[in-house]
Parts: sequence; structure tokens; C-alpha cells
Amino acid sequence: MTSKDEYLLQTWPKQQAKGKTAYMATHSLIYAVLVGIITILFDLGDASVKDIILSKEFLVKLALFTTIGAIMANYKWKTNTKKYEALKEQHVGQPKL
Repeated sequence: MTSKDEYLLQTWPKQQAKGKTAYMATHSLIYAVLVGIITILFDLGDASVKDIILSKEFLVKLALFTTIGAIMANYKWKTNTKKYEALKEQHVGQPKL
């Protein structure tokens, strides 16, 4: 068992206790903000940051990337749950040292 697997076994129950909605909201907003910052950096020119943030184009991108982040977080939730269940079954079968 790798250190990543052990970490998942220890932390995933805590994540599940917080709930899927909180997990998805947190991860999708982090993704959207990071991509938004990168977008601002590429769009900086003559316009101010305030003008870029309040532009319709930026707000559409932010909504789009929040949605993409939510889809990715949902996939990651399902993947982590499956992996956790498999590791838990494997861990139960191992003798304790």
C-alpha cells in the first residue's frame, strides 16, 4: 500500500462526513478562481483588472469554469469513493503487524 493510499484511507471518511455538496463547491470554486486568475493575466492589456472582472466575457468564463470544476469534482468524488471502498476491503483482509 502506498502512502497516497494510506492518506486516502485516513482522510476520505472526513471528506465524506462534510458532504458531497461541500466537496464539489469547494473544488469547483478553486478551479474557477485559478482559471479566472490565469484568464486575467492573459487579458491584461490596456484594460484595468476591475474592467476585466466586471466584463460579460469574464463572467461567462467564470460560470463555465465553475461548471467544469463541478463536473470534475463529481468525477473525483466517485473515483475516490470507489478507491476508498476497495482499499478498505483490502486493508481489512491484511494481518495487523
